[in-house]
Amino acid sequence: MPYVFISYNTTERHVAARVHNALASVNIQSFMAHEHIQVSEEWRQRILHEIVSCDIFLCILSQAYLTSHWCLQESGISAVRGGMTVIPLSIDGTIPPGFIGNIQSTRVDPNTLSLNDLIPGLANHDFNFTFDIMLNKLARSQSFRGAEENFRYILPYLHRLSPEQVVQLLRVSIRNNQVLYAHLCAKQYLPPLARDYGNLLTREEQEELDGVLSVYAN
Repeated sequence: MPYVFISYNTTERHVAARVHNALASVNIQSFMAHEHIQVSEEWRQRILHEIVSCDIFLCILSQAYLTSHWCLQESGISAVRGGMTVIPLSIDGTIPPGFIGNIQSTRVDPNTLSLNDLIPGLANHDFNFTFDIMLNKLARSQSFRGAEENFRYILPYLHRLSPEQVVQLLRVSIRNNQVLYAHLCAKQYLPPLARDYGNLLTREEQEELDGVLSVYAN
C-alpha cells in the first residue's frame, strides 16, 4: 500500500483535502501538513521525515504553489530523493517547476477532483495495485452509465493486463448485470476480451457471457 505526501499551497487546502479523501476511499494513507502536524511538533523535521518516508509525492500545482518557497523546496527534495513516484496535478495549467519539470502534469478541475483523476499517476507507481482499484470500482457499478464510465478507465491499460487479470475483468463483468448489460460494455468493450480470453472461463461463464454478447452483436 503506497504512502502519499501531498504538497500544496495553504490557499488550496480544500483541494488537498479532496485528494486526501479520494485516496482514503481506497485505503491509501496520505500526509497533509496542516492536518497531521501537531501544534508542538518541529514541523520542518516532520515534513522532511514524511517526504523521505513516502512512496508517492503528489503536488497540487498552481500559480500560488509557485509563490511558496516551502512548496518549491518540497518538490525539489522529492526530485533529489529519487526512488519515488511524482504525481503533479495542475489546477490552473501551471507546469511542474524546477527539478520536476521533466514530469508531465495532469490538468484537473479543483471543484470536481476525484479518484479517477489520480488513476494514471497511481498506475505509474504500481499498476497491479491500481488495476485492483479499478476492478473494484467496476464491480461496485450500480448503473449502466456508471459501469460504462468505470470500464472506460480500464481501457487504456488493457494491453498491460495479464491473462489472469483479463479473466478477473470478465468475471466481474459477468457477475454485475450493470456491467454485463451496459450497451457500450456489451457491444464494444467486452467482445474482444471474450473472443481472446473466453476460453479461460468456465463453461457456464462462457455460455452466460456469449449469450448476452450475441444479442448486442446484432
